[in-house]
Amino acid sequence: MKKIFSILMLLSLVVVSACRKSDNATMPDGIVYLNQPHITKVSGSPAILDNDPMAFEATIGIDLYFKESDKKPDYLDFVVMKNGDAKNVKKLRGNITSYPDEFEVSGQLLTELFGEIVAGDNYDFGVNYITGSATYLAFPEVGDGYGANVGTQPDASPTARYSAICAYEADEFLGDGKFEVITDGWADFGVGTVVDVVKVDESTIEITYPITDFEPIRLNIDLGDNTVEVPRQELGSYDDPDWPYGMLFVASTGGGNANYVNPCDGRIRINGSYTVSAGGFGAFVLELKKVQ
Repeated sequence: MKKIFSILMLLSLVVVSACRKSDNATMPDGIVYLNQPHITKVSGSPAILDNDPMAFEATIGIDLYFKESDKKPDYLDFVVMKNGDAKNVKKLRGNITSYPDEFEVSGQLLTELFGEIVAGDNYDFGVNYITGSATYLAFPEVGDGYGANVGTQPDASPTARYSAICAYEADEFLGDGKFEVITDGWADFGVGTVVDVVKVDESTIEITYPITDFEPIRLNIDLGDNTVEVPRQELGSYDDPDWPYGMLFVASTGGGNANYVNPCDGRIRINGSYTVSAGGFGAFVLELKKVQ
């Protein structure tokens, strides 16, 4: 297939919002100003593996988004919600008044609070914000606890999620190595075709390329959370007079949300950035599903 360069122009829209009424005299009376919480994953397990959920241990950080602001809550209550059910929220620690702070969570703790952990479970951590006589919930049954769109601010993190995922075990995941092409954005494989996926080691696999003399796509799998990295690598050069660009390269882009293996349903997904020495073509999804 003949490949054509695409020139992409990124337009950035910068929105500046004030955090004090004095910064914007047009704001109406009756507005409540909150210094939204900032909840982060500090260290530990990136996810909960279903084959050993009790091994999950992580440290969660609690802070305020506007660190220098004099607007602070009276106190925060640290809470966790299972599977998006706002009626199933448990308090982990109350009356938090100093920031930043850190708290340890574990598979044992989550099991004691909610019962058995299985693949597909999600645990969201946040804080209830108490100021004066009002309480703003991290996970309200209706509406937005801290206000609409607070999570869209730069580097905002009002909550943190840990998910229980199917653990990746190479031999079990690959089986006979036959995978059907579900999505083929770059259009070299062909949707519906079956390709070979080969084990290199316990955390590395290769997708056999369908074009003669092209190299396979090598994927490095993070066994902690099943995310995938495709290091920049040579694929090959098309034997086509309409292809004057020489060697084609591919590398993953978009991070773990766009590049992963899912042992629960036998899927492999990469978001590949295709480039040549003269420039790039953009990002294209390749998704495969294990043939049962």
